[in-house]
Amino acid sequence: MSGFTPRGLALLALLGFARPASATDCDPPSGISTCFDANTLWHHAGPTRFASVAPAEPVPERRLAFAGLLTYLDRPVLLNAPSPDPEGRDIRVVGRVVDLSLAYAYALPGGLELTLATPVVLHQSGAGAEGITSQSAPPLGAVAVRDPRVGVAHALPLGLGPSFALKPRLEVTLPLGDDDRYAGSGAFGLAPSVATAFRAGALHGAGEVGVRLRRAVTFATARVGSELATSVGFGADLWGERLSLELEAFMLPSLVSQPGRQTASSRVRDGVLVPAEWLASLRSVPTSDPALALSLGGGTGLPLSSETRATDGGATTEHFTGVTTPRFRLFFGVRYSPGI
Repeated sequence: MSGFTPRGLALLALLGFARPASATDCDPPSGISTCFDANTLWHHAGPTRFASVAPAEPVPERRLAFAGLLTYLDRPVLLNAPSPDPEGRDIRVVGRVVDLSLAYAYALPGGLELTLATPVVLHQSGAGAEGITSQSAPPLGAVAVRDPRVGVAHALPLGLGPSFALKPRLEVTLPLGDDDRYAGSGAFGLAPSVATAFRAGALHGAGEVGVRLRRAVTFATARVGSELATSVGFGADLWGERLSLELEAFMLPSLVSQPGRQTASSRVRDGVLVPAEWLASLRSVPTSDPALALSLGGGTGLPLSSETRATDGGATTEHFTGVTTPRFRLFFGVRYSPGI
């Protein structure tokens, strides 16, 4: 036992607890997997004005930044099932969700930052996976833990002053979430990205581009897995730091090919899955301390997903909001970023 240290034993215990779910858990015979996160907005701590764009400006050395986001989601996972109605029957697999995400960032000497995000489901409703095939199935579990994220980031010293910032980051999602409640992927994930931000007087903007690499699972006619992650935001100070208007959008084009399907009268092909949303918010610094900021906003899903249906009469392309895109989202955020 001389080769084991207390730190090593703790690491083994963590890895043992954070084991990936088995293939039968995430690839059921029904083809309706629960092993993906219904809330695709990742919130980060640090000096950013946007809900979906990671901060590019540095956290001061040996300081802790904090961010909390309370979110309401409407119908992030909806399934249209065959029925006597020609339009089909909409099943709210995940109907209404109230989420709380707490995020932290601590700056070490040399510009390196350690990050942690712990999102949870305070309440949710919906039919769940079993409700698709049975009207007497129990509803979706009301509370859940989502996969936490740990990571590192480093603000690059570009020598351009405070008007422009660039920060590469790397996050790992830990499979500790409730993957039977659309709150976890059941496996480790990796998410490298680069965030940037600029300021020009009363105007400011930010952007982020990266990838979210994870195992692909099947949900009815869709494959949910690795994604390209992009977000962009622009804002303007309306009353100095006291009040500003922020507009942002994020989209997650899937890197996984979508399966086609054949019916008696048509063939569906060229599926593209792109969860996407736009958000607008008001941000305020309510006290004399500029490090404390409050945000209130919301937005809707964007119909960027599509598929082509070919029949004897020709081919038509339909656009829609893909799985994990809510009908609308409302949020309230609290952010403490020392040193700004």
